[in-house]
Amino acid sequence: MALIKAILVFIFTTTVIYAKIFSLEEIKKMPSSYSRDYYIWRFLNETKPNRDEAIEVYNLTKRKSYKIKKAIKKAIGFIPDKKDKAKKDPSNFIIYPEVAAKRSRSSLKKLYKKILKRGQHSDVLKVMASDNPFEALKTVSPKSQCYIFNRCRTEYRKKYFNYPFSKTQLEKLVLEKQFRLTLFKIITTPDLDRLKKSLLYTPVETLPYKSTFLLAMNAVEFNKIDRAIYYLKKAKEKNQKESVHDKCNFWLYLLTKNRKYLRLLLNSNQINLFTLRARDILNRDYPKVITPNLGLHLIEYFDPYNPIDWEKIKIAMREHPETIEVLADNYRSTITEGVYCYLKEKASNYREQYFPMPYRDAMIGKDVKRVALLYAIARQESRFVPASVSPSYALGMMQIMPFLIKHLSKQKGDNIDLDDIFDPLVAIDYADRHLDYLIKFLYHPLFIAYAYNGGIGFTKRTLRKDNLFKKGKYEPYLSMELIDYEESREYGKKVLTNYVIYLNLLGVKIRITTLLNQLDKPLETDKFR
Repeated sequence: MALIKAILVFIFTTTVIYAKIFSLEEIKKMPSSYSRDYYIWRFLNETKPNRDEAIEVYNLTKRKSYKIKKAIKKAIGFIPDKKDKAKKDPSNFIIYPEVAAKRSRSSLKKLYKKILKRGQHSDVLKVMASDNPFEALKTVSPKSQCYIFNRCRTEYRKKYFNYPFSKTQLEKLVLEKQFRLTLFKIITTPDLDRLKKSLLYTPVETLPYKSTFLLAMNAVEFNKIDRAIYYLKKAKEKNQKESVHDKCNFWLYLLTKNRKYLRLLLNSNQINLFTLRARDILNRDYPKVITPNLGLHLIEYFDPYNPIDWEKIKIAMREHPETIEVLADNYRSTITEGVYCYLKEKASNYREQYFPMPYRDAMIGKDVKRVALLYAIARQESRFVPASVSPSYALGMMQIMPFLIKHLSKQKGDNIDLDDIFDPLVAIDYADRHLDYLIKFLYHPLFIAYAYNGGIGFTKRTLRKDNLFKKGKYEPYLSMELIDYEESREYGKKVLTNYVIYLNLLGVKIRITTLLNQLDKPLETDKFR
């Protein structure tokens, strides 16, 4: 065992970390991926490309994100493919709703009169310069209604748009794709009760699962249980994912107390908040998970800390899904435990649940709850793949954003390249330091997860809302579905589930119900309430 540890330390400290900026020719050879986009972003930001080089590398991007556009503009002074939307309709006066919301009504009226005299028009000004913006909203197209509502800022909605939609208005709005975001903003915003109430009989034939499920939560808020049940059953019909059915079945149990839904959850292949809670209610053991104990085998022609090598594996997986099981066995090693488990779960169509515990030497001396939290976050962020790169360039096994890496390295007095975070030992160290900051304000793993994903500011605003995480018949489950940032909402539930499983694997017997019951008790969870 001591020899294995020594070899691993040698590998971790001598494996080439790509702490350099790749050339244009090297970037051109990389497969199209978010990893290549990350290196394009670095190329634009950290070298001095000429105009032709910058445009060529920019055109190679998989996703022209805000960061990439900002980098190309900094490099050459403009965005090559930026489209002037005003050219589509030269008479349309462009003013964004979020900008108009900051201006006084009188100034908007003057501006609107001015553009009308010039022969121009503006749906935004027509609505927001009106003495009654909600009535004026009805006079523009459903597309414009959604556009204005979605972008006009929360306080403006509360002040001017908290009035009921008519049945006719709703029937038109549900056909507009942007209305899905409108529904989300209405249902997750407190103090829009009149508007929310008008959604109780929204037709859902054309709406996707997520919108239909949210309408069920809206009905629960108004204690319209029959209506909520109707929407939940419709939501189940719209999506065949087992995890989706688990969530709907759990809510159907909460609303009906029919134990057949608990039995459905008991038979689910998924391990999630809802299936664990069902097992608690039924007093059943938690399902067995797989924590592999892999030997040390050197993997040829693969650098586990190179994002491009990882992209090549993902390409092989997509192009030949029938060979994923065999592909997994190629990485059956302590060095590539994350890759191995990722592929094995994929090969089983996620019917086998892997909860690896790699890099245990990095956890020596840490409190068992911190170890469980680090593993819970790593599993959700990257499935323990060290070379992971997200679309927003969150990096490494712990998916830390570049700005945070730079901030933490400055705090620590380190002089590291961003690519050093692909070393899992560095990633764990930096994530651990970030958690030191978060736990000054947050004591509950769910809220820590919200902050790790969405930021401490977002979490503070969330916890200070009057309608969330209070005592109630359907709490804390209703609050957990009304979080107004979808990614953090789902992320938090998954990390909490991982945390419970890992604590049990580490010898701390705990049930998820214990943690759920703490969420309405601020003294046990956070400093913000």
